[in-house]
Amino acid sequence: MSSTTLAWDEEALQRLEKIPAFVRPMAKNKIEKAARDAGECSVTVAFMDTNKAKLMGS
Repeated sequence: MSSTTLAWDEEALQRLEKIPAFVRPMAKNKIEKAARDAGECSVTVAFMDTNKAKLMGS
């Protein structure tokens, strides 16, 4: 598994910016790990929407 940051589309980055700053780094790491685990090469809003329950810990 790569430890480098994945590419993010502009809309996904805008959504990430809405997350409170104090938890944003943890959220970003969790989203990127989920994307890598799913075989994604970038983070998109579609990925975030599809995996929202998993990303939120549900």
